[in-house]
This record gives sequence, structure tokens and C-alpha cells, in this order.
Amino acid sequence: MLTVSPCYVFAVCGSTDVRNTVDRFKLLVNCTVIEGSLQILLIDYADPSQYDDLSFPSLVEITDFLLLYRVYGLKTLAQLFPNLSVIRGRSLFYNYALVAFEMPDLEEVGLFGLRKIERGAIRLEKNPKLCYVNTVLWNALTDESIKKDDNFIVGNKDPDECVDVCPTRADTDRSYCPQVTIHSDTNGDVLRKQSLCWNADNCQPREFHSLTSFLSRALQSRAAYLNPCRHVVIVVDRDSLPNRNVLATCQSNLMHPHEAITSHKVIT
Repeated sequence: MLTVSPCYVFAVCGSTDVRNTVDRFKLLVNCTVIEGSLQILLIDYADPSQYDDLSFPSLVEITDFLLLYRVYGLKTLAQLFPNLSVIRGRSLFYNYALVAFEMPDLEEVGLFGLRKIERGAIRLEKNPKLCYVNTVLWNALTDESIKKDDNFIVGNKDPDECVDVCPTRADTDRSYCPQVTIHSDTNGDVLRKQSLCWNADNCQPREFHSLTSFLSRALQSRAAYLNPCRHVVIVVDRDSLPNRNVLATCQSNLMHPHEAITSHKVIT
């Protein structure tokens, strides 16, 4: 009988297509890194309550792009992907790394854990209920090569009809989120101060800390398959958990979680 020291269990999944039914979200169970793209699309006749018990806190990284298209009943990504930290954009969807298009019930993007889109722009289009668009500094997420106008954000809910309340202090009723100054596009005059937030519960950080340290914290905060062993990792296939024996090579002194995504695989 083989025994190994307790380790974090990281599941590396390939490109994943969630479509037609909410049940297909089960494909994301145990995924920590998606090596490829995540497409969530064409889910008709779904009720918001069907998403109430869905959450994938393990997922911290997508190496290609995230696409959402015509998914009914889905109001936010906040509960689905609370720890999604980086979209690398190695392969893009028509130059975009994050796309939400014709999402009839989406009220906020809500990816409050997202710190970096390494390559590619953002497209949020024709989402009739989408708010919290002007409270996120989108170009702070993308690479410096992406200009503000490269992010295509049009055809969503009229900002004047959105409440867009950022988290507030109970004693002052004022937002404690970071603020930026909004200037006029025509003459540069100061228009207002804008608090930065993803929704009513989560601010958007103005100064991003090291992505490496954030990913480490995100990986260690996930609820499933955690054991008290620092700086070590098991890399597994999605289908191997939770019912098969796992043999893993533990690595010490990891500086970046992605460095552990190597050839170490589950064996049975």
C-alpha cells in the first residue's frame, strides 16, 4: 500500500463546453485550471433557482478564453466562479478573452476574484439587464497593449436605469471601495468620482497585488480536497476524483501555482 503526504488536489481540465442544460455544469467539478477555453452557451428555459446550488471555487485559471452566450436564468458569475483569478488569452475568441453576448438575465459580471486578463480584450454586448458595467475598471484587468476602446461594451442596460450600489460602511452609508476620477471625453473636465466594484458586496481593488500571491491564496481557499500541507500539489484528471486512489509527486517551495501544472498525473 502506498501512502503520500497530504497535499492540495489540483485538477487540470481541458477545454470545456457547457451547453443546452444546467446539468452540464457538472463538467466543471474539481477543475482548478482549464487548459483551453470555457464556453457556457445555449441554455434555454433555465430558471434562476437552478443555479442556486452551483459553485466552483476550485477554478482559478483559464488559459484561453471565457465565453457566455444565450444562457437563460444566469444573473451573475459571482457564485459560480468566486476564485477565478486569471484568463491568459493564449487563444482568443475573435480577439476577445472575456465575452458575454446576448445574456438575457445577466445582471452583473461579478468576477470579483479576477485580477488579470493577460492577452485579449473584453466584449460585453446586448445583455439587456447587465449593470455594474461602469463600476469596473476593465482596462486595469487587460494588458497594456489593449486600449480602452478595444474593450467592446455596448447594448447593455442603460446605466441611468442601474442602481449600481457599491459596498458601503454601515456607519456612514458611504462606499469604502477605491475610487477613480471620471473625466469628460470631450474637454477633459472632471465629471465625478466613481467607486470601483463588481457588485453590492465586492469592491474591485485599485492597486493589484502580485498575481502569484493572489493565486496562491485562491488555491488555498478552495473548499474541496484541501489538506494542511503547504507548497505542495497533486495534479489530477477531472474524471479521476473522488473515487480512485491518487499517487502524486509533491513539490516543495513552489513560487507560482502554475509551475506545479506539469506532467505529474494521477495513476490508479
